[in-house]
Amino acid sequence: MAFLPFAACLFFFFANVLALIDPTRFNAVVSLDGSGDFKSISEAIAAAPNNSNTRFYIRVAPGTYRGHLEIPPNKKFIALIGDNALTTIIVDNRSHGTGFKTFDSATLVVKGDNFMAQNLSFENSAEPQNGQAVAILDRAKFTTYFQCRFLSFQDTLYTKGINQFFKNCDIYGTVDFIFGDGLAVFQDCNIYARLPLNEITVTAQSKDQSWLKSGFSFQNCTVTVSPEIASRKADVKIFLGRPWRQYSTVVFMESFLDDNVQPQGWELWEGVPINNLFYAEFNNRGPGADTTHRVNWPTFHILNKQLARNFTVENFINESDWLLETHVPFRTGLDG
Repeated sequence: MAFLPFAACLFFFFANVLALIDPTRFNAVVSLDGSGDFKSISEAIAAAPNNSNTRFYIRVAPGTYRGHLEIPPNKKFIALIGDNALTTIIVDNRSHGTGFKTFDSATLVVKGDNFMAQNLSFENSAEPQNGQAVAILDRAKFTTYFQCRFLSFQDTLYTKGINQFFKNCDIYGTVDFIFGDGLAVFQDCNIYARLPLNEITVTAQSKDQSWLKSGFSFQNCTVTVSPEIASRKADVKIFLGRPWRQYSTVVFMESFLDDNVQPQGWELWEGVPINNLFYAEFNNRGPGADTTHRVNWPTFHILNKQLARNFTVENFINESDWLLETHVPFRTGLDG
């Protein structure tokens, strides 16, 4: 998709959003009050055809849907569409502190390829003292999240698939809250640090082999503190990431970094060598974007425009092969 003028982008955005939520396109409706086809999201997913190559749209009516949810491997091209992420919430409270391994703590587990979600909140409501508590574990390929919210404290968003796209999403957490060995682009997202911890690590990318398709790219995102703790903003120190595995790959580009982002930018993970990392920044803005005092690791890079293009939607997650089908708006290249 060619880069469009601003006015054309707005038209493209609204036209596609309206097309996506056209009621005639829904194959099933879930409503807690029984007014839809199903009362639970799991029932609607089970009713979808197996191994389909066409989109199955499920409208999720406003409400709070409690309990663990899974998209099985044979349920492909599922779309969960809410009306508003503030009023349509999927929540559970599994955590390491209550006896669940990180893998098993997720509120939503996605295994079916080409999954998409829009206008939904995915939350793990475990208290922060309970440690790892995943909101979403995405193990699939070609998955898309548009105007969604992800809320937890430690380990909010666990990405383990390839070619994953997050657009206009809000992601809240404390420790390593965007993590895993997935291949993902985050475009126009808000990354929110939460209390009670004062030192926040945004990413813990876990690429462990040089040849793997794995890494996180953040384009035109905002990194700051959660609005509800604005009065304690000065207490929070944010680091863009630390390497969970030795080939950890993370790029922040054309993004706003608030003054809570620390001058060194990045942290070490004890026992993980830095000689194979790829941490990079390009053309960021805001009081936390000054790279003068960033870590002096040989594997931290200030990119030029040519190298930054490698981490765009077009080049990093191969948008032309799959993303157009979702009708979610996106930019293929750099903003500038």
